[in-house]
Amino acid sequence: MSVTEIIDDSFDKNITSSYFLSIQVSLNGLSFSVLDPVRNVYILFKHFEFEEEDKRYVKTQELLITDTVLNYDYKRVYVLFNTINSTLVPGALYNYEEAKQYLLFTTRISEEHNVIKSNKIKLADTWNVFAVPDFLYYLVKNQYDDVMFFQQYSPQIEANLITGVIGAEPVVYINIQDDIFDMVVLKKYNLLFCNSFRYSNPSEFAFFTLNTVKQLNLDRNNIEVFISGMSSVGNSCFSILAKYLKKVKLIRPPQNFEFSYHFRDISIEEYYNLFCLPLCV
Repeated sequence: MSVTEIIDDSFDKNITSSYFLSIQVSLNGLSFSVLDPVRNVYILFKHFEFEEEDKRYVKTQELLITDTVLNYDYKRVYVLFNTINSTLVPGALYNYEEAKQYLLFTTRISEEHNVIKSNKIKLADTWNVFAVPDFLYYLVKNQYDDVMFFQQYSPQIEANLITGVIGAEPVVYINIQDDIFDMVVLKKYNLLFCNSFRYSNPSEFAFFTLNTVKQLNLDRNNIEVFISGMSSVGNSCFSILAKYLKKVKLIRPPQNFEFSYHFRDISIEEYYNLFCLPLCV
């Protein structure tokens, strides 16, 4: 297991009750960041990259219990759970009592071992309904008195709608993980498309992306595509997509926050969804 850690000199363990803690959980690793909301500056970041044998949430559970920073008191705690077991429901059609049925109808999850959560993506007037494994859910709930859960669509959509897609042409946002990627298409403050795809190699990634572009009748030569979740350096997915689409670029760090100068040592776009979590409330 490899660890990346950034701690600004201003981080004070004695006043963490005034900080916001954001945690991102996936099979491939655990990441978390601390925001000082008074100055609107990120002052701490830590990422654990799991080995193959750790990818069963065992290390995640261990770290949630044992990591010192995760066991301080915080003003707010946000947990981002990476999963494709999610569905979006338009605000006009959403009914809290039916949330579980929405998800069971559109996914293959087991109701028995999952907790169904939902949160509103305000600027899209859409509800994101998703599943969290029950053992992780209750571990987190027991650790933090007041915690909010999110799935990765929420920060990806909300943050980019806040930025404002006001041009006449749609804009594509793709967040890439090791074996899945999320694709969101926005136009004039509206959500046109959102879906997750499993892929096993860069060619499959390019196929699914280009097929979606074709189905939506987007112009390959003019469509802007912003990539997050990875660095462009030596990344085959970025390289192969850039061969077919003219305007592929890494997403810019969220402009709503400042980052300690220590953060220059990481690629902020790799953890874009994590850093955008406070925008979801």
